[in-house]
Amino acid sequence: MEERKGFFTPEQEQILDDLYEGKGIVEALDGLAIRAADNYGLQKLKEKIPETYLPIIYEVIDQIFEALKPLNE
Repeated sequence: MEERKGFFTPEQEQILDDLYEGKGIVEALDGLAIRAADNYGLQKLKEKIPETYLPIIYEVIDQIFEALKPLNE
C-alpha cells in the first residue's frame, strides 16, 4: 500500500493532476498545488478525525479513484 500523507496516495494525486488540464503556468503548477493541498491542508483535517474512521474514508476515496481511472486513460 502506498503511503498517504493527507487522504490521497501519490498515485491518486497524479490521477488528479492528469485529469486537470489548465493552460500555461497553471498546468505547470497544478500538480504541486494538488500535492500541497492534500499533504498539508487535508493532512490537518485528517489529524482531527478519529483513527477508527480513516480506513472507511480511505476505502471510499479508493473506490472513487477506481471509477476515475478510465477517464485518465
